[in-house]
Amino acid sequence: MTRQGPDLHVFVVRVRREPREILGAPDEWTFWIEHHPSGTQHYYRDFAGLLDFIAEYLPADAMERGPRPPQG
Repeated sequence: MTRQGPDLHVFVVRVRREPREILGAPDEWTFWIEHHPSGTQHYYRDFAGLLDFIAEYLPADAMERGPRPPQG
């Protein structure tokens, strides 16, 4: 059974650590994301950009951080 509708979003995220060519420079993290239903893709060099992309598709309350339910 496949669930569809405006309350379901599928994102494909690729995170990659890339070594720098400059001697002694720290590795760089890059992020690629695709919103599967629309096919929209973006490439980011920071995690904040990735979260901003996701926030475009979700209601504001979905991005709020609050107390987490107990696990177990």
